[in-house]
Amino acid sequence: MHKKELFLQALHRLQEAQNAYQQQPWNTVIRDGMIYRFRASFELSWKTAKEYLLDQGVANELNFPKQVLKSAYGNQMIHDENVWLDMLESRNRTSHIYDDRIAAKIAKDISIRFLPVLEDLAEYFREN
Repeated sequence: MHKKELFLQALHRLQEAQNAYQQQPWNTVIRDGMIYRFRASFELSWKTAKEYLLDQGVANELNFPKQVLKSAYGNQMIHDENVWLDMLESRNRTSHIYDDRIAAKIAKDISIRFLPVLEDLAEYFREN
């Protein structure tokens, strides 16, 4: 299975988790599962973008997520670079999921800010 299919599958699972979390926002098990699925979706999103950019001959020195995100923004694959950089920061903070304040903030951002841009990238991959 190619990275693109893995990303689309991970995103679908994140959407499932987000739907469950919306129904039970007090459930920390569901919240933490959604955050875990966010982490997997984000990892696959930038790695898929890197693979796509390399296949398009855009650049060959894309070693870190931030470099990939900047290149994806520059090539109009993504439209809100700041949200993507916030996602990167949140992904890095997921190791602190035991802190309920941080986990609640990340969960809120996933639902409101991050899921829509991940869905936009998925649509880009479906069309290209």
